[in-house]
Amino acid sequence: MTTIEDRIRAATRAAAGTVAPGSAPPLRLPGARRQGMPGIAGRRWAAWLMPLAAAASVAIVIAASLAVSGVLHVRPPGTARRQAGPFAGVPPYYVVLVGKNPHPAVIQLQSAEIRATATGAVLSRVAPPPPYNTFSAVATGNDHTFVLGAERWKKTRRDGGTFFQSTAFKFFLLRLGADGHVKQLTPLPIPPEPAQAEISGFALTPDGTKFAVALRGGGGSPGPEIQVVSLPTGAERVWTWPGGGPITNNAGSGGEALSWAADGRTLAFQQWVTGNYIHLRLLDTATPGGSLQTASRLVLRWPGDGATWHYVHGKISNVLFGFSAIITPDGSKIVAATEDLTKHPVSSALAFTEFSASTGKVVKVLGRWPIPGLYPGQTQDVLWTNASGSTLIVLAHVPGPPAKDPHSVNSAGYRIEFGVLHGNQFTPLPGAPTPGPGPWPVW
Repeated sequence: MTTIEDRIRAATRAAAGTVAPGSAPPLRLPGARRQGMPGIAGRRWAAWLMPLAAAASVAIVIAASLAVSGVLHVRPPGTARRQAGPFAGVPPYYVVLVGKNPHPAVIQLQSAEIRATATGAVLSRVAPPPPYNTFSAVATGNDHTFVLGAERWKKTRRDGGTFFQSTAFKFFLLRLGADGHVKQLTPLPIPPEPAQAEISGFALTPDGTKFAVALRGGGGSPGPEIQVVSLPTGAERVWTWPGGGPITNNAGSGGEALSWAADGRTLAFQQWVTGNYIHLRLLDTATPGGSLQTASRLVLRWPGDGATWHYVHGKISNVLFGFSAIITPDGSKIVAATEDLTKHPVSSALAFTEFSASTGKVVKVLGRWPIPGLYPGQTQDVLWTNASGSTLIVLAHVPGPPAKDPHSVNSAGYRIEFGVLHGNQFTPLPGAPTPGPGPWPVW
């Protein structure tokens, strides 16, 4: 949802999750992002560098390989069965953006696939309506309603390379029928965002009546901005924060920066502030617009990617370790992937932690995974939560005992995959895509 350059940088980071430990040669990068950082920050970043060696070799490939000839491409009909067993209570369908090239690190034009959660079966595909030629982002409103962000990429060749230039960003409402097949794809009744706007996130209320768009801010702009549009009336409210930190998530790619409570009033957003800290704030969208700082309140504060780590008695707990931090639909909790770290002796643990949306205190910890003697390698993330937070769809480590990354001094090496977390029981999603660059699947 940002620039093509940002997406290429994100590709090298996210593609690391697809490279098995030990399969890539050592990579030496001068001036690495966390160079000189004390404590765990430098060690955890080093654990990412091995798979990045392989990811970097393919992330520079630019492929415009998806021919867009129509809007809807529906596969033969088939009705999805009612969710049962470990998939009970989760949305029956999800949307994932795909291109023709199967390699996950290739930057390319994308269509949208609708898949069955319980089986991974592809039910239908949607191509961007002309003049747009790629979908760049997707967000959900409810089980059968999604919003797709479309762009028109113009390909140019210069200096021996191939480049894409983005045009305006247009939003489309995607409605699914009861069987998961595409029922309708219509443009939202709002103007396209200009090409130079840095969109860091967008989200539709569960009832489909309000649509929020966050402009990142930073980089010389006056500051971050959140726009909320009433779709039935077209009325818009805007909140800005001159000089405020950019609205973005913990890594600037993947995951979500915005999430709605079911009341259609409370909007959670993440903000990167001075000192490389991530703030989770709640915006009251019933206010008349104006100051984003005044109309929102701070709930949580984590050290972000590259921040200084503050240990208390040699330990640090509930550090944000994912890209997303989302509000439960009942508005009571904030759910995020976290890590616990110990300096002496070296030790860590991964988990999905739920914080009170009122006090910011921990109220529940799910799926805790101890990693004795090692620091974490690949990240985890939370993608969906039911009303109370008792069931999650997550990106998590493959079940099993942790193992040392053979290319690291003190970091674990493991693969990650999408799955459902009921309490402490993790069930991988059959047929789910391999985690890679670009947006995660959306439920």
